Amino acid sequence: MAKGIEDMGKHDAFEALKRRAIEENERTYGREARERYGDDAVDAANDRLASLSQDEWDEKDRLEQAIKKQLRVAMETGDPTGEPAYELARMHARWIALHWGEGRYSREAHRRLAQMYLADDRFRAYYDTAAGEGATEFLAAALEFYLA
Repeated sequence: MAKGIEDMGKHDAFEALKRRAIEENERTYGREARERYGDDAVDAANDRLASLSQDEWDEKDRLEQAIKKQLRVAMETGDPTGEPAYELARMHARWIALHWGEGRYSREAHRRLAQMYLADDRFRAYYDTAAGEGATEFLAAALEFYLA
């Protein structure tokens, strides 16, 4: 009989949570990511996420929420080159590096990711829902300035 997550030990439940998150990401974004970045890069990112400890996973999740909050703060200034936007871009770079792993992050790949945000309605919905209409464009502009 298959155990539900509620019946699993803490470690097994955490491993199942990571596995499901990776599978969902692969279903949602995998094809496009593999076309843009290649199988090796996507496989390495998936392996990186699968290897995260509970503390690292929690840091990733906290940082994601902080980015949404900082995006709202930065948007209030209207300036994607200002200090709040710079902090937003710095946080986003850290978050992406957590996903991609040491040695896999590059400014150019991050810039291409930001461009993909603008071209993909799923990313637009994610950021615009989190911080309001125009959030995706603002984030992309802040990243472009930061990553230049």
